[in-house]
Amino acid sequence: MNICGILVHAKPTSFDGVRERLLSVDGIEIHGMSDEGRVVITLEEDDEDAMSDALHKVQTLEGVISASMIYHHNEDEV
Repeated sequence: MNICGILVHAKPTSFDGVRERLLSVDGIEIHGMSDEGRVVITLEEDDEDAMSDALHKVQTLEGVISASMIYHHNEDEV
């Protein structure tokens, strides 16, 4: 199991749409949002390649200025 904390900077004018698009990505949970367009999310994936693909998807969503991984935890499932 991989868990990543990601800081997303979004255009404040398209915030509602960005929120919906973020939630459409499997494994994403939103933990906080600011009026300035900052969003704190976590992303959970079983596979590191899937994690990388999902992060890239977040980075290229319409209305997203940037998305940076700020935390990563990898744990073998028993």
